[in-house]
Parts: sequence; structure tokens; C-alpha cells
Amino acid sequence: MASPLLFSSCRKEMEQPSWDTQLLAPLIDASMTINNILPDSILQTNADSSMKIVFSSELYKINMDTLFNIADTTIHNGYAIPGVFTLVPGQVIPFPSSSSTTYALPGVELRKVIVKSGFVTFKVKSKIREVTNYLYSIPCATLGGVPFSRYITVPPRVGSAPGIYNQTFDLAGYTINLTGPAGTQINTIYTSLAANISTTALDTVLVTPSDSLIIDNTFFDLVPYYAKGYFGNNTYSTGVSESSFTLFDRIVDGTIQLEDVDFNFSIENPIGLDARLYIDNITSVNSRTGNTINLSNSLIGSPININRASESGGLIYPTYANFPLNTSNSNIKPMIENLPDKFGYSMQVITNPLGNISGSNDFIYSDRLLKAKLNMEIPLSIVANNLTLADTLDLNISQSNGTQNINDGSITLFANNGFPFDAKLQMYLLNENNTIRDSIFGYANTIVEAPINSSLRVIGKKLTKITVPISADKMNTLYDTKKVVMKVKFNTSSQPQYIKIYSEYSIDIKLVGDFNYTIQLH
Repeated sequence: MASPLLFSSCRKEMEQPSWDTQLLAPLIDASMTINNILPDSILQTNADSSMKIVFSSELYKINMDTLFNIADTTIHNGYAIPGVFTLVPGQVIPFPSSSSTTYALPGVELRKVIVKSGFVTFKVKSKIREVTNYLYSIPCATLGGVPFSRYITVPPRVGSAPGIYNQTFDLAGYTINLTGPAGTQINTIYTSLAANISTTALDTVLVTPSDSLIIDNTFFDLVPYYAKGYFGNNTYSTGVSESSFTLFDRIVDGTIQLEDVDFNFSIENPIGLDARLYIDNITSVNSRTGNTINLSNSLIGSPININRASESGGLIYPTYANFPLNTSNSNIKPMIENLPDKFGYSMQVITNPLGNISGSNDFIYSDRLLKAKLNMEIPLSIVANNLTLADTLDLNISQSNGTQNINDGSITLFANNGFPFDAKLQMYLLNENNTIRDSIFGYANTIVEAPINSSLRVIGKKLTKITVPISADKMNTLYDTKKVVMKVKFNTSSQPQYIKIYSEYSIDIKLVGDFNYTIQLH
């Protein structure tokens, strides 16, 4: 964190138009631990305070949208009065009382859904020359056991213009039985309608076949929270896909060797269906270098059977499958030493490979997904070769008290290194567009490693002081700089063995400017 500028000066005779003085400016004061290199959310400390990485990366998931999607649909009905009738106030209008629609869900047979979000719009165009009352119901949609129903009043026809009613209702939370009125269908939703001449009518109403009714029920944006039925025997292919891998985001160059890695490919299935998975490939991808490494393991190309979850009393009991990937059965170690930023993969999933063995009791919750993941535990015991990390820091040097009149000066880096490897530091100055304008240090400068004991553990910090000259032009660039990119290049070349990283390791960095400048008298 930058401190206030400190000034010292020597007295000059009053007749002098200006004098030179010295400015001492602490610019950066920071301490870096392993948490600055890797996110602390993935780091764990062992009993001996050595560190390890515990990380999980999701490759593929199956959710409700993978299995089916309930499209918007409209139940459109036009009714003509079946004859000539004289109706008194309150008398029922004769027309069919129910209508239904069946969703097209290839291979999927839904019996029930609970609506997370969604709506129905009920629209009536009436050519009857009197106010009409309706009881609009969706008997298959219940909330707390009570069917959806609404009382509706539709205005009369005026001249040739029909009376119109148009209203949207929220279906969130409703349970919809999709087996139809007789309980023998699938994917079917139905409505019920009863209508009568308004009891407020002043006289009888003559209705004829020309006095038609047009009724539209539009169900839209239906997103289930829960669904039950048979989800079909279908094959889903991921094609060639990629999943981001953020573990090494701050590493921009160099190589690393890991003493050991402990991986497993895991599947969690909270869905009530059986499945069979085929993995065509899993690939470690380093976009920076363009290097890719394909996984070599018996998982590739072999069928992986996934058992269905179960539910009881509103609780879900997922099933799990784990497949270890280690140095003895795979090439997972060089895949991770590739420092990937992505994993490529290609998979196929077959749902219900044995057919409808559940008796149409497959189930799924929208917030519980079948996931395939790579889980890893990596001891931080490494060999680093020019392993370069980058981070961006704020820098704010204000021009005040005439300090823009820089003659010359220097910047000194004090690095108190508590890591057991050498480091080379470079700082790049960014302009307002985050483009590099200049640099401060050169990689020829080395921050010396901390001393270690026979167990290769640090026993104290090592202070390194590096001073570089700063010209007036470079100082002007510093004034305009709001951010710096700090790149640190690590090497363990002085130690041929793997070096463990412990939680207490840190490097303290101070950056101090020492400048000569001229103050003009007025």
C-alpha cells in the first residue's frame, strides 16, 4: 500500500529562483504468500503445515433441459351455439365443457410436473349480446390439493365488435397431472369451462349459431421444478466440447513438475433414471502453448453404467461412481503438468438403456443435476523452471508540490524472500487502456532464495536489494500509470529435489522511489 510522499530539503538563499531537493516515495508495500499465487479456496494445510491443492472441475452435466423441454402451446377452440335458444339471466350457455392438448415430447412420457415458473393466458371473444360469466378451471393443476379455477366476466358484443376478456395467471407452485381426464394419457393438460348469462341481465337473451365463442388457453414459459414419468431411451452426445479450468490462471509461462497427483473421475446422479456413459476422450488443453495431451486410461471407450437415484419422503438419495486416475493407471500427471486452462471432452450418454424398468417412475428435480467431474488432490511439492506468475496491482503517484520537475532518481526493490526458490521480478506499467507502456526491472536481477535445512524447509528469510535508475521521462510515465503488472519468475534449479510449500512461506516486497527534483520559486 502506497504511503504519503516524504520530503526533505536544504535552505537556499532567497534570491535564488529555484532549488533542488530530494523526494523519498514509498510506492508499494506488500506481502505475498501462496494465497497470492493460488486461490485460497482451493488450498488446504496438512498436519505438518505443508500445502496441497484440493480442486474440482465440472466436465459435463445432465439437467431437465437435456431430457425434455415443455414448449409454449395454445388450446384454441371456436364454439358456435348449437341452435337457437332464448336464455334467461343465470341460464347455462350450451357448449362443450372441456378441451385438452398433448405436448410433443419425443420418447418422453410425463405423468406429473410441479411448476417452478410459468403462466397461462385465458382469452375469450364473445359474440353474445349480453354479459356472460365463466368458471374457468384447470382440473389437472392443483395447489395444496385445490384445482386451479377462476370466475370471469366477459363483456357483451357491441354491434359487430365482440366482447373480449384477456387475462394471464401465474401457475408457479402448481402440481399438474398430465395423465388426462381418465388418467390414461401422457403429456396431456386439459381445461374445463362453464358459462352462463349474467344474473344481472335485465331480460332474456336470444342466442343463435352466429353467436360464437372463441376461447384460447395459452400455456407459456412452463419450467418444472419436478417431473415424473418415463424419460425415454435416448442418446445424447456432447460433441467436441470444452470446460474451463481455472487452477493455473495466474501462470503465464514456464514449466512445473509435480511429485504426485491424486485424481478421480466422479459421477453424481440425483436423477431417477439409469444411464450408460461412453467417454470418447478427455484432453488437457494449454491455450497459451497450444499443447494438448489426451487421457490414457481404461475409462476411454468403455461403458460406464450409472444407477438411478431414489426418493423417499421428499428426500433424494443420489448414486455415486468414482474412478481413480493416478500415476500407475494413467498419464494424469503429465496432463496436469501441461498447466491446462481447459479440458476438452467428447461423451455419449444413453438414458434408460434397459427401457422403462421403473414403470414410468423416473423423476428429476430442476436443481439437482447429474454431474461428471474431475476431482484432484495435489501436494504442493514441485520443481519449477522459469514458472512465471502474473498479477495486477494499483499504483497511484500524485504530482504535487512541484514534483513534476524530476531531474533524476532511482527505484529500489527490497525483497525479503521466505520461499525456497529464486525469483526474478519485472513490473510493467499500463496505460488507461491496460496496454504496456514501459517496464521498471529486468529479469537479470535475481531475488535470492531463502535458506533451508536438511529437510528442505525454510529456516529464515533472505533480503535482496535491487536498485534501478529512473529518468525524468520514465518518471512522467509513472505519473500517468494507474496499474502495474507484476510478473515473478520462479526457479528451483539450485535444488534437484521436489520442494514442498508450507503455509507460513511468504515474500515481503517494498518498492521505494528516491528522486531529485526542482521546486520553482514564485
